[in-house]
Amino acid sequence: MSRFLRVGQAITSPASNTTRKVIPVPIYVDEHGYVQNAGFVFQPIPALEHGRLQGPHAIVLHRTVSSTARNSLNAFARGIGTHFLIDKDGTIYQTASLLQKTYHVGPIRSRCFEEGTCDAAEQAAVESLERRQGYRDVHNREKVKPYPDRFPMNEGSVGIEVVAMYTEATRQWDPPTPEQSESITLLARILKTQYSLTDADIYEHDRISRKTAGEGAGLYDGSDSVPARFPPPFF
Repeated sequence: MSRFLRVGQAITSPASNTTRKVIPVPIYVDEHGYVQNAGFVFQPIPALEHGRLQGPHAIVLHRTVSSTARNSLNAFARGIGTHFLIDKDGTIYQTASLLQKTYHVGPIRSRCFEEGTCDAAEQAAVESLERRQGYRDVHNREKVKPYPDRFPMNEGSVGIEVVAMYTEATRQWDPPTPEQSESITLLARILKTQYSLTDADIYEHDRISRKTAGEGAGLYDGSDSVPARFPPPFF
């Protein structure tokens, strides 16, 4: 008697006896500058990319002033925007390569002036420019300094936009949804790990540039815990 059974005659184990296997895979930035194995939605927008990104050395947090991710993605096609966009439901869109800079910071403030660490000569020079609203001159003065003696610029920073609205009457920004907060934490951890950054390298846009107050506030609390709803990153 043959010890082989025809296909269809063999008996398999009940499905209730099986255990689903979760296999961790590494999260990494590929040779094209895109984050792999993190569940991001790739939505490349070529108009956003404006030349080689240095580092990156820092992360800058923004809010969009839009109610939907689609509105923001459409606006990005005009050439100004960030590397990442986080929707209300926590979906993370990568819109530009991490090898390329995008236009998202604008003219930077004087770091020593904002932090009260300028020497007397620098303090006097920046005060003079501030009085006459020479914001571009302040930027030009700052850009020759190395980071982190100055705030990050487009050339060396990753931009993250969070879908949110601003209410003019109350001068308040939408707080991040729980899903957005989780995604910001996850994305910050990935970028910090990949590029050897720390929380000191994460900036609120309005604190480093001339933007509406609070635009980047309350988006990242410095927590490094991995959100439970995502599989643990394997670095």
